[in-house]
Amino acid sequence: MDIRELRQNVRAWTSIGVVVCLLAGCASTTEDAPVAEESLGEREQRYVRAVAADSADVEANFGLGQVYYEQQRLTQALQAFRRARELDSAHSGARVGIGKVLFARGQLQQAVEEYRGAAEICADCADVHRGLGAVYLRQRRYDEAREAYGQGLASEPGHAPSHYNLGVAFSQQSAYAEAAEAMQRAIEIDPGYILAYTSLADVYCLRLGRCSDAVKLLERAIERDPAAVEPRVGLGRARLRLGRDEAAVGVFREIVAADTTVAKAYNGLGVAYTRLGQFEAAAEALRRAIHLDLLNAEIHYNLAQAYKKQGKVEESQVAMNAFNRIDVYTDDIRRWQTVLAGNPHDAMAHFEMGRIYARLGVVNEAMEEFQRSLKINPAYAPAWQSLGNAYARLKNIDQAIVAYRKALAEDDAYALAWYNLGNALFIRGDLQAARQAFVAAIERQEGYADAYHGLGGVDLRAQSPEVAIGHFRAALAADSNYARAHYGLALAYRDLKDSLSAVQELELFKQKQGASGRP
Repeated sequence: MDIRELRQNVRAWTSIGVVVCLLAGCASTTEDAPVAEESLGEREQRYVRAVAADSADVEANFGLGQVYYEQQRLTQALQAFRRARELDSAHSGARVGIGKVLFARGQLQQAVEEYRGAAEICADCADVHRGLGAVYLRQRRYDEAREAYGQGLASEPGHAPSHYNLGVAFSQQSAYAEAAEAMQRAIEIDPGYILAYTSLADVYCLRLGRCSDAVKLLERAIERDPAAVEPRVGLGRARLRLGRDEAAVGVFREIVAADTTVAKAYNGLGVAYTRLGQFEAAAEALRRAIHLDLLNAEIHYNLAQAYKKQGKVEESQVAMNAFNRIDVYTDDIRRWQTVLAGNPHDAMAHFEMGRIYARLGVVNEAMEEFQRSLKINPAYAPAWQSLGNAYARLKNIDQAIVAYRKALAEDDAYALAWYNLGNALFIRGDLQAARQAFVAAIERQEGYADAYHGLGGVDLRAQSPEVAIGHFRAALAADSNYARAHYGLALAYRDLKDSLSAVQELELFKQKQGASGRP
């Protein structure tokens, strides 16, 4: 099964966004005559019976892996593909299957190794090179991605998504003329390839100054698929760039009349209304856009400008503050959102989106992303660890402990998970277990100042300030600027009735942490 994966260009592509089809996805829109086919369930049962009859049946194991992959049962797919590879080390399809699963799980370098192994077996297999190109694009290894797609096209020159992805690799290297040529070739091969139209329009309007050509191209795409949203959004934004604000308003209104969930259309309306002096309407449209797409920094910026035009200084500053907080992550947000637009079952992408939400303090959404990641890849230790952090922030300590332990069940060497487990156990009052977790963290990461500080906290709680002092000193030996250790020392000396030392340590803490700060 091919995966469609979209990927937007980095920050410079602020208006519409070039996206990418990975793993040979974004198949042709040409329809063949309908034929009767087995359902996935029927195929699964057929292969299950074949494997039960002969566990050494290579093709049955491989076929079962394909079915599981199409069902997004990635763990079972990986097991089946690996069994097929064990039975026949020269089975390139099994290696490709393993590579696809590893790619979806975010295990990119391991995926590269599988695809390279497949290429050694079948140097002329286009799907092998396409898969390798997809991984290289994800890794931002654009020269190698271009080479891989070129090798795939040498075997299968009529594969439109490969031409398109080649264009994306060119665009990432600022070779916009070459990018346009490759994307145009994709459209020539598949005139119904809507994604190629919208991305080529980006290149025309945003990089080559050919916005009028972009408008014509997008109008062709809309003729091909009147229900497609992205070409209409692109058309509206291209008209904005041409200064045709009223025409842009008309396009965006048509979009939201048909679908009230298109944040980009509301954002475009907000920009157009602001330019036309209709500031209340602009602010309303932009607020709706934010409700639909909280992490779009551009929308917050546009709302700040609309409020500013109205003289609403306080509201403008709030919106600008939101923009500044989110804008730091804009490149990563666009990267992972567009990956998920093409493949909603990408564990790494969900995990990375969860991390962004967590950093912005949007904890519930972060938890949802981590849970989606773990549904796809239950063995993803960083996602369990991050889910534990989210539970801890919500003061759900018991669930945090469960999540940290699941992370450690997958990766016992994960020092950060041991440390956070220690913190959670400490909060719950299980001092002995907390001590063991902090010690485990130090055993796995030499000079772990946080973990030494945690041990100091355990001994303070256990009314052993003399022992705690040793741990806080060890934290400072690991990191001389570790302010919290001085605060811990101040508490330990206080418990020992050594007021002079306590005051001295508190002053050191203030110097390093700030006079108003508490750890």
